[in-house]
Amino acid sequence: MSVSHTLLRRLTVGGVLAGAVIVACAAASPAPTPVGSTEAQELPLGCNPKSPCAGSTCATSITPALSVVPADACPREGEFQSDVDVYSWNTFIALNWPATTSSCTPDTQVSILSGQGPTVWETYPEDSDIFVKPGTRPGAWCTFGTPAAVEAKLRRLTQLTEPNRLAALDANVDKVLVSDSKASAAIAERFPDIEQAIGGPLTDQNGRFVRYEKRLNQDEYNYLITNNLWNAAGQKNATISFPTGPTQRPGPCNGQTCGPVGAMEVKAAWKVLSAQEISSKRFYTREAWVFNNDSGAPSPGANPVTVGLVGMHIIHKTKSQSTWFWSTFEQVDNTTSSFFNPHCPNCQPNQQTAQQPYTEVAPDGGPLNAPVQVTRTTPIKADPSLNAYYQGLLKDSVWANYQLISTQWTTGGAPKGTPPVLANTTMETYIQSTASCFGCHFKAPKASGSGTADFSFLMMEAQ
Repeated sequence: MSVSHTLLRRLTVGGVLAGAVIVACAAASPAPTPVGSTEAQELPLGCNPKSPCAGSTCATSITPALSVVPADACPREGEFQSDVDVYSWNTFIALNWPATTSSCTPDTQVSILSGQGPTVWETYPEDSDIFVKPGTRPGAWCTFGTPAAVEAKLRRLTQLTEPNRLAALDANVDKVLVSDSKASAAIAERFPDIEQAIGGPLTDQNGRFVRYEKRLNQDEYNYLITNNLWNAAGQKNATISFPTGPTQRPGPCNGQTCGPVGAMEVKAAWKVLSAQEISSKRFYTREAWVFNNDSGAPSPGANPVTVGLVGMHIIHKTKSQSTWFWSTFEQVDNTTSSFFNPHCPNCQPNQQTAQQPYTEVAPDGGPLNAPVQVTRTTPIKADPSLNAYYQGLLKDSVWANYQLISTQWTTGGAPKGTPPVLANTTMETYIQSTASCFGCHFKAPKASGSGTADFSFLMMEAQ
C-alpha cells in the first residue's frame, strides 16, 4: 500500500500539529523460526516505513524481534506524535514479553501472545529493593525474585506472623503488593502534599483497593549502584543525570555506559479480580499477596489472590528525550465496568469514597468502601487506528485488551509537553484534568527534598 499521500494527514494534539498515528515495517529481521507470530495486517494511515529508529517503526507481525526494548524513537521533522506513539507500543510489547527469570531477559521461545508471566519488567527490582535501610546494600541484578529474596521482602515489608509467613512462602507466590497509592509511604510521609494531590486509594466496583508497584530497569539500576545514589548520603552532593543508552560516552557509570537502553521506570496498577473477571480472560493476571498499606498490615481477606493489570506507566530517558518519554496504557474495561457502574446515574464521578485511616476490607473479608465511579475526563489522545492495529496484532491474547492513552514528550513547539495533559484513570483518577507527567516530575527533588533528581521521584525514597 502506498503511504506517501497519508503523510499530509495531521491531527492536532494539545495545540501542536502532529502526524496521524502511523506504523511501519519492523526494523529487525524476524527470527528464523518465529514463535507465535501473527498474520500481517494492512498498515494504518500515516505509516512511516523509512524511520531510522526501531522505536518509530512498528511490527507487521508478532515475532521474537519485538522482545527487544527500543532505545529511542525518531520523531520526524514537523514533530509527529505518530512516531512516539508507535515507539510506546513497541516498548509495551517488549516489556510485557514473557521473561526467563534466571537471567531477567526475554524468553524468545515463548510469545507474548501466550499471556504468560512474569513479564520482563516484572523481573526488574522494585523501589523497595533498591532504596534499602542504612547499613544494608541492594542485591545484585536479577536476584530480586528468588525465593530467598521473596522471604527477605516478606520479613522486611510485612507484619505477617511466623506461621502465616511460612504459609506465604509455601504458596510459591513471588508478587507482593503492599501499596494502595502510587506514591510510596516514604514519600507521602516526607511530603504529605503529594498524597493529598493524588487523592488516596482507588476502590474498584468489587470494593477492593487498587495496588501499585514501581520498578526500574538494569540501566537505571547500574547507574544508581555505581554512583552510590541508592542512599541519601550518596545523593547529597551528587548531580543526578540518568543514562540515555550506548550513545552516551563517557557514560555516567564511571566512564562506561550503564547499558544499551537508557534509564527506564515502570509503574503498574493492579486490581483484585472477581471470579467472573478471572473467567473472562480479559486481563493479564498474576497471583499476589496483597496488604493494606506500605507498612505491611496484611489484608484480612483471602490471600493470595488473582490480580489483573489495569494500568501501566512507562518512562524512558533517551538520547532524543533528555526530559524522558512518558507512555501510559490501560486495560480497556477500566471506564466501562472495572471502575464504572453504568446503572448508577447518580454516582458522583471520580470522588474518593474511602476515609483515613484507609482500610480495604473487614475482618470477614467484606468490603468497607463504596466503589469509586471512574470516568475519563481527558480523552484518549492516541489515534484509534494505531490502537486497533496493535490490538489486531495481539488478537486472541490478553494483551489485545490494552490500549495506549498517549505518549507525552517535549518538542520545540511544546516545551511543556505534548499532549499537555495526560492521565491514567487508575493512577491519576482524581486529578485527570490537570495531570501532566512531565509537569509533575520536572519538580522531583533528591532525598533531601532539595536539588533536582532528573525527573525521578524514586530518588526521594533513599534512606
